[in-house]
Amino acid sequence: MVRRNVIIVLLAALAPCGAGRAAAAEPPQSAIWKTHELRLDYVGFTTRYSCEGLRDKVEQALTALGARRDMVVTPFPCARPGGPELLPSLRITVSTLTPAGGAGGSQAVEARWKSVNLAGPDRLTVGDCELAEQIQREILPLFTTRNVKARTMCVPHQEVAGGVQMTLDVLVPAGP
Repeated sequence: MVRRNVIIVLLAALAPCGAGRAAAAEPPQSAIWKTHELRLDYVGFTTRYSCEGLRDKVEQALTALGARRDMVVTPFPCARPGGPELLPSLRITVSTLTPAGGAGGSQAVEARWKSVNLAGPDRLTVGDCELAEQIQREILPLFTTRNVKARTMCVPHQEVAGGVQMTLDVLVPAGP
């Protein structure tokens, strides 16, 4: 029984790696940039962010997902510069890729699928569980994605081990 459980755990851990190789092996496709504007109102009980901290976490996720580098992420209202805010919000202007589907003409760019893991030591951690839920609900739909495997186990006022898992394939520019 123990041997079978170890094999299952190993297969689950290696599954995203196999998907990443499959995504990288596909030929490039034509895509166009689409600009989105949204307001993200962070609501969480476990972790409090400063305006700058929330902005940095969201910019990091947007960059990992392949957003165009000219994104604008503006925090507000900021009553305590550098300190935790009760209900920080962000105004976000971001451009993401969408398949051209025969349209786009000269605006089309070459794109490819890339496997991304948004959870990890340098990304979303167990303390970011409620933010991860909001990113999944409000930001991921702006991107062209597939094979989304997201699991959050958020318990208010508690950090739950393994509480954030988020892997997916996302359409990104084909360049280096």
